[in-house]
Amino acid sequence: MAEGLSEKVSALLLPVVHNPAQYIGGEVNEVRKESAGVEVSVALAFPDTYAVGMSNLGLAILYEAVNRLPWAAAERVYCPWTDAVELMRRQGIPLFSWESRRAVREFNVVGVTLQHELSYSNVLLLLDLAGITLHAEARRDAEPLVIAGGPLADCCEPLADFLDLVLLGEGEEAFPAVLAAYRELRPKRLSRRALLLELACRFPFLYVPRFYQSHYHADGTLAACSPTEPDVPAVISRAYVKDLDAAAYPTAPLVPHTAAVHDRIAIEIMRGCPQRCAFCHAGHTRGPVRTRSLDRIVEIAWQSYLATGHDTVSLLSLSSSDYPGLGELVRRLYARFEGRHVGISLPSLRVDRQLRDVPPQIAGVRREGLTVAVEAAGDRLRQAIGKRVTDADLLATLRAAYEAGWHTVKLYFIVGFPGETDADIDAIAELAGQVSVLRREVGGGPATVNVTVSWLVPKPHTPLAWAPMQTEDYFRGARRRLLAAARVHGKLPVRYKFHNLGRSLLEGVFARGDRRLGRVLETAYRQGACFDAWDECFRHDLYLDAFRQGGLDPAFYAHRPRGENEVLSWDHLAGQDRDQLYRRYQRLIEMLAGSS
Repeated sequence: MAEGLSEKVSALLLPVVHNPAQYIGGEVNEVRKESAGVEVSVALAFPDTYAVGMSNLGLAILYEAVNRLPWAAAERVYCPWTDAVELMRRQGIPLFSWESRRAVREFNVVGVTLQHELSYSNVLLLLDLAGITLHAEARRDAEPLVIAGGPLADCCEPLADFLDLVLLGEGEEAFPAVLAAYRELRPKRLSRRALLLELACRFPFLYVPRFYQSHYHADGTLAACSPTEPDVPAVISRAYVKDLDAAAYPTAPLVPHTAAVHDRIAIEIMRGCPQRCAFCHAGHTRGPVRTRSLDRIVEIAWQSYLATGHDTVSLLSLSSSDYPGLGELVRRLYARFEGRHVGISLPSLRVDRQLRDVPPQIAGVRREGLTVAVEAAGDRLRQAIGKRVTDADLLATLRAAYEAGWHTVKLYFIVGFPGETDADIDAIAELAGQVSVLRREVGGGPATVNVTVSWLVPKPHTPLAWAPMQTEDYFRGARRRLLAAARVHGKLPVRYKFHNLGRSLLEGVFARGDRRLGRVLETAYRQGACFDAWDECFRHDLYLDAFRQGGLDPAFYAHRPRGENEVLSWDHLAGQDRDQLYRRYQRLIEMLAGSS
C-alpha cells in the first residue's frame, strides 16, 4: 500500500506542485524504522506548512521522545500547501507521512499540536485529507486515535467535537506513557469508547471531550461542563516534566531540504516564567520554573552543531534573561564556538540589570539582532500588567548592546490593555524613536528598530481572561494614532508592522470560545477556510458567514466582559487557580483606575 502511494506521490504530485522539496522527506537526521519491529505507529501532524513545522521545537522533542521507544515509531506530517491540497483531492492522494509515505489513516495514533487558534481550520484539513472521520464520536474502531496537545490544549473546546483525546501540559514524558498504555490495551481489542474511557481514567492529564457535556443558560453563557462518566475527573490536570536534563531532547535535529522559518539550533534553556505577566497564557500555564543545566545546554549545542552544521544557536525560553547564570552560559558557548562563526541568538529578553552584562560577553561571536518584548511603552501600564521593567532599564541595556556592536533591535508591543490611554499609544512611537537615536550616543548612526504591534487578545488561564477585547474601531483608531505619532520622528530607521486585525478578532473569538464554535469552524472550513494565519489565504468573510449560519455572535465571545462567577469554558481544563487569577485581575483594574 505504502509503495503504491509513494509512486503516486512521485508521479502525480511532486512534478507539478510549488516547492516539491518540502514533500520528499529523507532529510539529514530523519529516523526510519522497519515496520516489522513497530507495535505502535504515530503520525505527528503539524497543522501548518513544512517550513513552519520544521521549525517547531515541540514537534522535534516529541519526534525524539517517541522514536527512543524501541516498540514505537514516529513519522512526520505537515499540511500540504493549497496547490497540493487541490491536486491531492483531484487525484485521490490521501495525506501521507514524510518518512515512509504511508497513508496517515493507517497509523495507530495521530498526534496533532495545537499551536494557535488560527490553525484550527488546518486541524480539520489534516483529518479530512487523511480520510479520518471529522467527528470523534462517529469514528470507527479501526480509525487512528486522534490525540491533541500543545500550547492550546487547556482551552481547546472549539475543537472538542473533532478530538478523541487531549493531553494537557508537557508531552515528552506523558505522551510516551499514553502510548505505552495503548500498547498494553491494544491486544484486548476494546471498543473505541472503552479504550478512551480506560485512558481517561488512568491519566489525570488526559481529556476525552466525549465524556463531558456542556449546558448553557438562557442568555448563552455556560452553565456547566460536567463529566458524563463517574470515573473521569471533573477537572483535568497538566503533565509536567520535573527534570529537563533527563527529558528527551533532540541533539541531531532534522535539517530541512528547503527554507524553514527558523533554520538554526534551538535550545530550550528554561521552562516556565517567573514574571507571569497578566496577558501571557504561556507564563501562567507552563508550570513552575525549571532550568536545563549549563553542561547539558552546551552539550546539546555542540552535538547539534556537529549533526547539522547550523551557524546559529538560539537560546529559548519565555524570558531568557531570567535564566540563572545566563552570563556564564553565554561565556561558555562563546568559548566552545570561538572561531567557528556561530551566532548566539537571545530572543525573549527581559531588560534588567542582569541583562546589561550580556552583550559585552558575546562581542566576539557573530551578533544576531536583539529581540525585546517591551509590551507596553509606559512604566504605569507595564507595572499594572506585571512587566517589571522601566524605560531606564531598557535604554541602559540597549546602550550596552550598541557598545558591543549591535545595530538592530526588534521591539514587541501590545495595544488594547484595560485602562490604556492615548498617551500610552503615543509612548510606543516615542520610545521606539529613543531606542533608535540612542545608538548615536555610542558613536554610530541610529539603530534600525523594527516595531511589531499586536492587538491584545485576552487569553484563558490569565488575569485578563475576564476582560473584554477592544473593538475593531478602537484598534483602527489606535493604529492611526500610532502612525501619526511615528511620523514625528521623520527619517529614523524605525519600521512598524501590525498584526492583521481581522485575524486578531477571530483569535479573540476562538481563544475563549466554547464547543458551540465547532459548528462555526466546520462550516467555515467546508466553505474554504484554511491557512488562516497566512495573508494570502485568510478570509474573514467565511467566518462571518459561518457565524450567521450557526446563529452565534462573535461579539459575544470577543467583546463581552466575563462576570466573576461565570463558568468559563476552560474551568474543567486545569482551571484550578481561577480565583487567584480573578483577584489579580481586580487589582490590575484598581491600579489602572487609580493612576489614570
